[in-house]
Amino acid sequence: MDAIDALIRELTDEMTRGYRAFSAAAGINLSDVMAIRFIRDHGGNATPTMLGRYLGMTSGATAILINRLEKEGFVLREQHPSDRRATLLRGGPAAEGLPIAQSAQRLHEAVLSSYSKEDVAVIERFLSDIVLALKARNDGLERELRDKGSQ
Repeated sequence: MDAIDALIRELTDEMTRGYRAFSAAAGINLSDVMAIRFIRDHGGNATPTMLGRYLGMTSGATAILINRLEKEGFVLREQHPSDRRATLLRGGPAAEGLPIAQSAQRLHEAVLSSYSKEDVAVIERFLSDIVLALKARNDGLERELRDKGSQ
């Protein structure tokens, strides 16, 4: 178990290192890269509130970030189709030029192509279980922090 824990920490560190390199190459900061990836991953269904919660930013800081990304063409705002008061975010033309998705796809293809379909299924199940456990842990930690703040 210690080896798996160490590998997960190392994986997280290397992913963070990669995001830093991508942000430097694109000339934007790490929060911007994380925001662009989050928005892209939500396929046009991300809201400013969701983004702020994901990044751990206040609504004001999130608005400043979105304004900057929109001005630079990385993000587009759209009115929610069923709620006139809500805004949805999607990737803008400048986001399409970022190599993040292509690089990740090439990496996945290079690594996963050496595993059988059965091995890939086990890897997917393991990673899904880890993500679910981390989400549950993080939800609990955030709840504890909110509870302490309201006392």
